[in-house]
Amino acid sequence: MTTEYEFKTITTTDTLPIRQRVLKPHLRAEECVNPGDDLPTTFHFGLFISGNLVSVATFIQESHPAFSAGYPYRLRGMATDDSYRGQGLGQKLVRFGVEELKSRRCDLVWFNARIKAFPFYERLGFSFYGPLFDIKDIGPHKTMYKHLIPR
Repeated sequence: MTTEYEFKTITTTDTLPIRQRVLKPHLRAEECVNPGDDLPTTFHFGLFISGNLVSVATFIQESHPAFSAGYPYRLRGMATDDSYRGQGLGQKLVRFGVEELKSRRCDLVWFNARIKAFPFYERLGFSFYGPLFDIKDIGPHKTMYKHLIPR
């Protein structure tokens, strides 16, 4: 069975319920706003099935001190509703977001990944940088990145 899905640009507010449920259940939805969410250069994308938002990803224009890039973006708040996980929808959304950024001349995407998400991002071609570090109330993470324009 093929699942019909649609990508749309969404708002910060649209992302919050899924972010809260999946990534930060210890917070209220309104506490899941990230710095940079409302900048004009930020992109929020959603994957919809039958009109229902089931996966979200935010891309914020932000550099990282370890990477030399002219137009870098940071992926934040990538989450898929639990009832839709394991169907490849999150991968489709990240690929969509990366392609959108490439079309806008973004040359690097980076983010801090939770340990349990490492295989997900490795399958999408992202590499590790640096040691594990802890984010308070969330747990161990590692920085991951991908150059979008050949160096």
